[in-house]
Amino acid sequence: PATRPGALRDLVDDHLRKFPDTAFTPHQVGKALTRSAGAVANALDKLTALGTAQMVTDKPRSYQLAPAPDAGAGAATAPSAA
Repeated sequence: PATRPGALRDLVDDHLRKFPDTAFTPHQVGKALTRSAGAVANALDKLTALGTAQMVTDKPRSYQLAPAPDAGAGAATAPSAA
C-alpha cells in the first residue's frame, strides 16, 4: 500500500538507529523492512545527503548511522546567540 511521502525514509532511519554500529546494504534493509531495495537505496541516499547516514563502502554500497555531530561545536555557538 502507498504510504505518506518520507515514510520509508523514517523506517530506514529507525532501522539504522536500532543498529548504530552495523553497516547494511540497501538489500539487507529492504529485506528487514519488506520493501524494495531500490526504494531503500533512494531513502539511504537522502539520509546520507541529510547527514543522518553515511556510506561505509562503495562496492557493495553499505550504509550505517552517521556519527553524532561534535557536541563541543554546538556549545561554542550557543553563547553568541544569547
